[in-house]
Amino acid sequence: MAAPKTTTWQLDEHTRAKHAILRRYLDAWMPILSLGGFPRIVFIDGFAGPGIYADGTEGSPIIALRAYLLQAATIPSQVDFHFIEKDEERAALLRQTIEELLAQAGPHPKLTYQVHSGSSFNEAYLSIVRFNCSPRTPVFAFIDPFGWTGIPMSTIASIMRSTQSSEVLINFMFEEINRFLAHPDQVENFDDLFGGPEWRDIVKLSGRERRERIRDLYAAKLRDVAGARYVRYFEMRNERSHTDYYLFFATKSLRGLQKMKEAMWKADPAGGYTFSDATVPDQLVMFGPEVALQRLESDLVNRFGGQSARVEDIEEFVVAETAFREAHYKGVLRELERSGKLEVINPKQGRRRGTFPAGTSVRFPTP
Repeated sequence: MAAPKTTTWQLDEHTRAKHAILRRYLDAWMPILSLGGFPRIVFIDGFAGPGIYADGTEGSPIIALRAYLLQAATIPSQVDFHFIEKDEERAALLRQTIEELLAQAGPHPKLTYQVHSGSSFNEAYLSIVRFNCSPRTPVFAFIDPFGWTGIPMSTIASIMRSTQSSEVLINFMFEEINRFLAHPDQVENFDDLFGGPEWRDIVKLSGRERRERIRDLYAAKLRDVAGARYVRYFEMRNERSHTDYYLFFATKSLRGLQKMKEAMWKADPAGGYTFSDATVPDQLVMFGPEVALQRLESDLVNRFGGQSARVEDIEEFVVAETAFREAHYKGVLRELERSGKLEVINPKQGRRRGTFPAGTSVRFPTP
């Protein structure tokens, strides 16, 4: 989507899907972190916009605030929201929209917010926001630009390395990046985006190889430069099955990865758009009620075939290394046991067939 010139604009279906994912993740993120004894939690929206679309649909800042306001239990932590919006008219509308929401919600003394206007995401973060992020402050940053400039890998690294519990959700505008990758005026911008010159070797490539190399390079940089332990990238294609963008999620927490996968699987891909998880290049995974468990069975047998494994190790593999959630693997184990292909080793007394409680070990068939 080209950057709009008006104060508000129409919501497209890609953005609607992104916002569904954001909403579901924050619904889980805030209460989990509130139980960790953190005095402060920080949410950053790097490209906040006006907070509302032309048809009245709420934007990401209001979605984030509602995720806090609608929590069933009181969150004891101070929660600071930083909304960065360079355009002054949009920032003014955002402030108005936030104040209307908070007036309806009533007092919330643990909530603070700031709208940082007149500066880009990069400028505002480096000059103001980062000083609110102490080493023990969990930070979640939603970075949703219209293009590829202004989100240097050095700043992503600053966010990820500033605290022990930092996470980022980044809209990586693949279609535009791919289209302008060879443009001579964009060399410095792409050096900043990727955190180095390695992307230049990709310019001469084409088709699938070019797409995969662009995607994989950015993921590698999130790990190696930004310091993420887990990086997942989810592809969104349009109705012509062309890649529009990737949503990159980077975290140091396996539990955070679990919750993001739940958000992705539960989100409704409105308009027939398809998400795919980049664990298996070009292996499209529809986020809906029908799960491709045969694919997961193949992944498990290839990884653990002929070996014994604890269910805890199986779960970590599924969450960290496959397109699936931890909720899916036990269905595969049940089917393998039912068909006689899976052996339960020294089952606990009273265990029911088809159940795999913590501490259970199983042996997989040889692939």
